[in-house]
Amino acid sequence: MELPRICGDTVTGQAGIAMLGGADQKALFDYWHDRVQLQNFDRIGAREHVTTQELRHECTNYDALRHLEAVQALDELERCRVIAIIKYESTAKVLQRRTGLLREYARACEKHAQHHSKKEKGLLSVIRKFKDILKGKDSYIGRLESRIKALQAENEALRTEQQQSKAESQLQTELESLQRAFEAEVVRRQQLARNNQSLGGRLAHTNRYRRERDELREALRIERQTSEALRQELEQLRSGEPLGLGLAE
Repeated sequence: MELPRICGDTVTGQAGIAMLGGADQKALFDYWHDRVQLQNFDRIGAREHVTTQELRHECTNYDALRHLEAVQALDELERCRVIAIIKYESTAKVLQRRTGLLREYARACEKHAQHHSKKEKGLLSVIRKFKDILKGKDSYIGRLESRIKALQAENEALRTEQQQSKAESQLQTELESLQRAFEAEVVRRQQLARNNQSLGGRLAHTNRYRRERDELREALRIERQTSEALRQELEQLRSGEPLGLGLAE
């Protein structure tokens, strides 16, 4: 009778039995760690949040390993022990790979953001003109978007690491709260950036224009009053009338 196989390896004699349930903890962890295989790498590196359960079932051979005949043939206690180890190793392996992929994506986004920053500095010499300011807006928005992506990827990487170390529902609640705070802060900074950039220069220019306009209006009013008084005095002189100086005759 052919002996059962695990991932192509024949389980033979006492060694095979030991690897299934009779070995010490470290030997069992090492044995099943080598047999966990990753798959569906697009899902592992997805930018959006992916639950640990989805990663384990969709991106590893966890289900195939736990349903092996050799595993199912163990007594209940040993089978539960082996399946728990398979579950741990599958989860740890896929979360570790996901963390690495997300960090690589975060570094790429950061590099892209730095590229936008250098490009923006090159426009500082002509940013005084209104048209160049508008172009500078596009560059600044692009840099913000890249930075946001980097922060989101870094946040997802941190979320995955914390899931790997704790894997508890309380951590999920805390991370969701941090995400909401992060998104609110991003929105607030975007609004401040837009307000400062679009209104700062215009407000200063408008206030200066209004102040100069009011000063000119006041000077013109005084000039007109002075001219009118002089005109009246000139008319009196021409008509031979005495000037009203308010003195007794």
